[in-house]
Amino acid sequence: MAELSPNAPLTRRIEAQLAEAGLQVTVESSDGSLILSGIVESEESREAAADIVAQVAPDAQIDNQLDVQSVLPTDIDDFAGDEPTAEMADTRADVAAQIEPDFTDQPGLFDPIEAAGADSSGSDDPAETGEVYTPPTDPVVTTDAHGTARVLNGFDSGEDLTVEPSAMDGRPGDEALADAVRRELAEDAATTDLEIVVAVRQGVAHLRGRVSDLDDADNAESVAARVPGIREVVEELEVANV
Repeated sequence: MAELSPNAPLTRRIEAQLAEAGLQVTVESSDGSLILSGIVESEESREAAADIVAQVAPDAQIDNQLDVQSVLPTDIDDFAGDEPTAEMADTRADVAAQIEPDFTDQPGLFDPIEAAGADSSGSDDPAETGEVYTPPTDPVVTTDAHGTARVLNGFDSGEDLTVEPSAMDGRPGDEALADAVRRELAEDAATTDLEIVVAVRQGVAHLRGRVSDLDDADNAESVAARVPGIREVVEELEVANV
C-alpha cells in the first residue's frame, strides 16, 4: 500500500472544510503548491474555495484549477431578449405582401406564340444563332482484369462503330455483326441491363428475350440498328406489362 505524503493530513482537512461549505473539491499537494480541482456551480463558489484554502494554509501557493459548471436556462423567459429585433407589420395587407411577394413588376411573356419559342425559320432560331444543346450521356462503367474502373459507353456517345470484315468476302459476317450488336447493347446505358438474345441472318438482326416495357424494346431496336452492316432489325421481344 502506498505511503501518504507528509501533507496528506493538511489536504484532507482542507477538503473536509470545503465539503462543510458545500464544495466538492479535490485538493492535492505538489511542489509546495495546493492544487484545487473539480467542478463548482459558479464563479463565486470558485473564489470561495480559494479563500477557504488560503485561511487554512496561508503560506501555501494555491493553484486554482476548478471549473465552473455551465447551466443552460430552463425558463423560456431566459431565452427571450428584452426587446423584439424585428419590425412587426402594421396591417394585414403588409403581412400578405411579405408572405406572397408581388411579381407584377417583373418582365413576362404574354404572347403564347412568343412563349413557345421561335420556329425553325425564325431569325431567333437557336439552331441558327447558337450551339445546339446535347443532353448529357449516362456512361456504363465496368472494371478490367486489374479491378480498374473503365467507362464503356453512354447514350449515343458519338463514337464510330466498326465491325471487322470477313476474310472471305471483305464484308462483315453474320456472327461478327451479332457480336457487335451484343457489345453495343451491353455498352449502352439504355440497354446494358437487358437480357436479350441476338441472332443475325444475312444482315438482319433478330432480338429475342423479355423486357419490362415498350421503352426497353424501342431502345434495344434503336441500339441494334446503328451497328454498321445491319440491314434490318426484327424486334421479337416479349414485353412484360403488355
